[in-house]
Formats: sequence, structure tokens, C-alpha cells
Amino acid sequence: MKAHHTIAHGESLVDQDNPRECPMCGNVFASKAGMRAHHALIHAESIAESRSLTQSTRQRVFQRDDNRCQRCDITVTPRDEKGADFQLHHIIPFAAGGPNHPDNLVTLCNDCHTLAHKQMKTIVDDHPELLDELRAIVCNTE
Repeated sequence: MKAHHTIAHGESLVDQDNPRECPMCGNVFASKAGMRAHHALIHAESIAESRSLTQSTRQRVFQRDDNRCQRCDITVTPRDEKGADFQLHHIIPFAAGGPNHPDNLVTLCNDCHTLAHKQMKTIVDDHPELLDELRAIVCNTE
């Protein structure tokens, strides 16, 4: 979210005058790290500095996905070209340790990217079988 916000809107999500204040709820913490941890746990979004992808990774995923949103199948284009903008979405969320590896990234148009994040908030209720699969992996009971 931070990288998108900085790129798309030209401003940092974190208030540089008070980097200990959560940009979502306004709570102030003893440290910047405490605020980041709170933001990831409570708001389910990471604002880590290392979220940015290399240009080669972005290009590789974009080409692999044939310049199309993998959810609604519209053609998407880089920001400096006419057409629908896109986001590279982490399948395993970055905040949960999902890597910036092409296999963990998918091309989504901005609308589908927003929808994907909204749906992640209810994934446990909507798809309990996924939680069972992840539990088996984590507990090494496969």
C-alpha cells in the first residue's frame, strides 16, 4: 500500500513529521517500528520500506500475465501509457512474509486490486478449506 500510495499520489503514507503515528487510526506509538507492527496487525497492511519490486520482476510478471488483469481480463498498461493502470498483487500478502518472487505476484487492474484486498479480510470465513491447507503446511502434517 505504501509503495502504491507514494507512486500514485506522490506523497508518503507515513507522516514524516511524526513517523510514530498510524496513518489509518492516528494512534501514536513509542517507536516507528511499533507503529509499523500495529499497522500490519490491526489494519492488515504493511508499510514496510522494502516492499518495492525491481523493474525486472515487474516486467517479468507483466509479460507473463500477457499485459492483462488476471481477474477481469482487461488489457492493462504502465502508468505512462493510455489505458487501465495495474498493480502487481502479492498472492501471499507481503505483510505475512510473502516474497517479491514472480510466482507470488499477479497482475491486477486497480479496481480488481482493491477488490482483492477487501476480499482478503473475509477469506477465512469464505474459504475455510484454505486455512486447513495452510495449517497442514505450517504444522508439517501433509
